[in-house]
Amino acid sequence: MNKDLSHRIRKIREQKKLTQADIAEILGITSSSYGQIERNAESASFRTIEKIAIALEVNISFLVDKDNSEV
Repeated sequence: MNKDLSHRIRKIREQKKLTQADIAEILGITSSSYGQIERNAESASFRTIEKIAIALEVNISFLVDKDNSEV
């Protein structure tokens, strides 16, 4: 997973006032695992990124578009 994607995910989560634990629960993973995704320490599958987009209520293309700087 690239650094921009991890940064974008974190910023959107913070804007929505959600915790890492909130998103981890929705995804069915541990908070630690989700934290590693946000820190870009662990790669996330496309399916996991898709679930994150759903949890954050954004279009997946918004997350993965490297030219997107709206966050």
